[in-house]
Amino acid sequence: MPEVKKMIPLLGQEVAASEVPITKASEPWSEYQLEDGSTVRFKSVATSILRLEGQYNQDGTPIYIVLSAPVINVVDASANLRQKVH
Repeated sequence: MPEVKKMIPLLGQEVAASEVPITKASEPWSEYQLEDGSTVRFKSVATSILRLEGQYNQDGTPIYIVLSAPVINVVDASANLRQKVH
C-alpha cells in the first residue's frame, strides 16, 4: 500500500504529512499490580503513523506523529471487588 499524502492540523496550522503504512508491529503489554490486589495490563496500539514532510529533528531524522488507541485488560481482580454474577 503506498503512502497517502495529506494536510493535518498541528499547533494551529496545516502541515503536509504522509501516512506511512505499518508493515510489522510488536506491541508488548505493560503489567501493573495494584494496591487493591488487581492486576491490569495496558498497551498502546498505533492506528496510524504520519511522517511530517520537510520536518527533521536536530540530527536530520524525519519527524513522525503516531496516532494510537489504548487497550486495557484486567487480568485479575480481588474477590471483594468483583460484582456478584447470577
